[in-house]
Amino acid sequence: MGIFTKYFMGVSCLYLPLLIQAQATTMPEYNLNKDIPGAQYKFSFVHISDIHIGEGFSDYGTPGYFNDTMPANDDSKPAKALRQAVKWINTRKEDKNIKFVVVSGDLTGSAEKSEFMMSKQILDKLEIPYVPIIGNHDIWPYTRYEEEAPYACGDSVMNEVFADVYDKNKLFFQNWNNGTRLTRTYNPESKRAHYLQNFSFEYDGFIFYGLDFNPRYHVNKSEPGIGPEARLMDWQGGTFRWLKNELATNPNKKNHNVCFIAHHPATDNLLFILSGFVFSGDDYIKMVNMLEPFRQNLGLWMAGHIHIDYDYPLVNNIMQVRGIAANKEYDSSYFEIVNVYEVPDLSTAIQEQLNTKKKVSIFPNPNHGKFTVADELFDGNSLLQIYNSSGVILVEKKMKEFSAGTGFYQFDFSYLPKGTYIISVTDSLQIKTQQLVIQSFIASSIAPYLLG
Repeated sequence: MGIFTKYFMGVSCLYLPLLIQAQATTMPEYNLNKDIPGAQYKFSFVHISDIHIGEGFSDYGTPGYFNDTMPANDDSKPAKALRQAVKWINTRKEDKNIKFVVVSGDLTGSAEKSEFMMSKQILDKLEIPYVPIIGNHDIWPYTRYEEEAPYACGDSVMNEVFADVYDKNKLFFQNWNNGTRLTRTYNPESKRAHYLQNFSFEYDGFIFYGLDFNPRYHVNKSEPGIGPEARLMDWQGGTFRWLKNELATNPNKKNHNVCFIAHHPATDNLLFILSGFVFSGDDYIKMVNMLEPFRQNLGLWMAGHIHIDYDYPLVNNIMQVRGIAANKEYDSSYFEIVNVYEVPDLSTAIQEQLNTKKKVSIFPNPNHGKFTVADELFDGNSLLQIYNSSGVILVEKKMKEFSAGTGFYQFDFSYLPKGTYIISVTDSLQIKTQQLVIQSFIASSIAPYLLG
């Protein structure tokens, strides 16, 4: 048993003894894009994770793990917490402007059909749409060590149980895309075909991708279930390639309007790596490099799995990664409201700024992130700012930090990705602006951020 890990019924869960259980509904809020200049509030939704219905039961329903029926009642802690969450959301949905709920995995304790059915029965009490995402506990059905499914078929059970939920969602959300959900895809790692739970939908100008990075292999012969780590599934029909194609071809991407919902986070957090709960180092850097060209469109990666709150930017601020604690860990309930703000298209305004303001001299331009600014009119106290194409300030420093002699300032921003930026130099009397073109991204610049 690792220092950060305990094994529960053969399926790994991160155990943090310092986790404080709430006595009442705990509801943090997160403001997506709010700090970007010009952002306007659009709507809110709820993110909840790690429900674990059926946890603690050797056989939740009867008989068996698949063709069983759910119990008449479940007064366990996970079920009570979920009912409390549903009650709170229904009560506050209007004053909080909550439009829908996303559940980022582990709806069940051990992927029994009866557990899926009970989680659905409770979630169906919601008065707004909800979107279930598959987690690692939802993959390999079992009741006890000697009685488990012969292979990972929880994804097909999930399709069956939640079929009407997804059908209703097609009517509520815009551009619902079932993706790989309804197509058996051969997995060369497990040597079987599976229903990888990848799909997408849109709401009020924002794109959401439900993503399945759960492995399908048996953890070992003595324990039921699958391992906790994330797998890219980088093969034909797999999650990684499907997402890459979607990001490249979806015509509705705007500034920071793309959101991911997955059970696993993308992270280089050392604690998470040591626990074995995330992508391997190679898979992580592969994911980062795939996402890099789309950074302008990316807003938020939502996850659970770790059973604690976490919030950090992906390498080089590609996007924000935000996870929440497990609902089942709390005496009442735990979830998060995400308040969504739309980022305006600032490209026109920036171009107008370029046309009306004086320009600063940059050479060479284009460059590879290293360049010189020559201007004797500005002193060292002048303010340097670099904006991306949507008007977000990436750099803000005093010119004196870069002085190379009278009237010359040398810069090294080779860590910035390839693209077109706006550089602005301001003193008390004037503003000078110019386009800055960086021709190539130095891939090695992310290396210091990668662990493992």
